[in-house]
Amino acid sequence: MSEFSRLAQSLWAKKRSDNGQWLYLPLVVHLKDCENTISWLFNHWLSDGQRRQLSEATSEEDMQKLVKFLGFTHDIGKGSAAFQTKPTYNGDEQLDQLLIERLVQNGFKSFDGIRLNQRDQSPHALAGEAILESFGVNETVGAIIGAHHGKPASKVPNDQIIYYTANYYQSEKDTDIQAPWRQVQRELVEYGLHTAGYRDVTEIPTLNQPEAVILTGLLIMADWLASSEFMDGDRTKPLFPLIKTTQSMTTIDLQARFQRAITTWQLDDEWIPAQVDQMSDPYQVRFGFHARPVQAAITRALDATTDPGMAIIEAPMGIGKTEIALIAAEQLARITGRDGVYMGLPTQATTSAMFARVND
Repeated sequence: MSEFSRLAQSLWAKKRSDNGQWLYLPLVVHLKDCENTISWLFNHWLSDGQRRQLSEATSEEDMQKLVKFLGFTHDIGKGSAAFQTKPTYNGDEQLDQLLIERLVQNGFKSFDGIRLNQRDQSPHALAGEAILESFGVNETVGAIIGAHHGKPASKVPNDQIIYYTANYYQSEKDTDIQAPWRQVQRELVEYGLHTAGYRDVTEIPTLNQPEAVILTGLLIMADWLASSEFMDGDRTKPLFPLIKTTQSMTTIDLQARFQRAITTWQLDDEWIPAQVDQMSDPYQVRFGFHARPVQAAITRALDATTDPGMAIIEAPMGIGKTEIALIAAEQLARITGRDGVYMGLPTQATTSAMFARVND
């Protein structure tokens, strides 16, 4: 990790106290964890059809670059004064103070007397979008960073840094105080570009909405996985655990950490759905009751479909639309996968079926 400056190495991404033990995760470690994870998911978890759709927007090589860039920069908004001064969830002021002292020891200015009263106006996902776009990243890609916690911004955050300057740089006007923050944010953006294979932000492609939606889902998945310390809470099955505050980040073997995590997480191969058997009643087999007429009719209709688009089921409450959706998801996934392309994300096959439930 020596390729990062002392400023960058002193930033934290996660922290907590556990039975008197102080734990944290350096920001650059989490960014690299997510970069490794999203690249693996793109190559091994997405379906062939989804990768083809993404690559058609530019090329597979360029999409590989963009995926890496998104993974590394997704939490760049945590490299801001507002985030770095956030208290721990359990209010451990000693841990908070320790990490702030490290920031100062490594080049940031003193936080004495600093009060960021509008911190909540710059949550880190939105801050990340604003930071990237301030460096020239196009809005279609910036919006993915802003949406990586599941809620996209209602508008482009053009005025974020102007209105809430101290949230980003610790001070509204003092350029000496601001300088380390500007420097470290530039360092992270430039590293993200370099590790992805870009020479300049102008090489980052502009996306259409369908591709942006897939990439947003992929980034959400990657961040969720890279933020998981243990498999199902089992401490004998580590994924991406926090480290002790006494431990140096330079001791972390990032590749070994990633390989261990992904081996623990990947329990089996991709789902290959079986054909829903029409000779017997699939509702009786799966749910223990015989299909109602509308359920049986929809199952037969979907089974006869050769090129499905979207299935929208509207029926009175209590008719069994949830069960229809579950079986329809199997059927649409099977039909979509007849050419060997199966659903790796909840895309057309499963989201189409979900419309049945939404209409309740």
